[in-house]
Amino acid sequence: MDYKFEDIKIIDFIKTLAVFKGMSLRKLVAKLAAGKGVSDCYSNFYAKLKKETIKFSEVADIADMLGYEIIFRDKK
Repeated sequence: MDYKFEDIKIIDFIKTLAVFKGMSLRKLVAKLAAGKGVSDCYSNFYAKLKKETIKFSEVADIADMLGYEIIFRDKK
């Protein structure tokens, strides 16, 4: 089955990335709070993911905390 980006919810994507790194969303929030100085309020973080109102800069911070990088490249 082929997936398109518009079919994937951000909350599921972030959860999957965290699980691959052996981390729960709660642990991710704590790590973001300690490392990036963001709020440690899990319910606010979860609501942003659920409502899909998370900022790109926050997604970039999440990727960084999980050891990923976001890469844009030209299509071939």
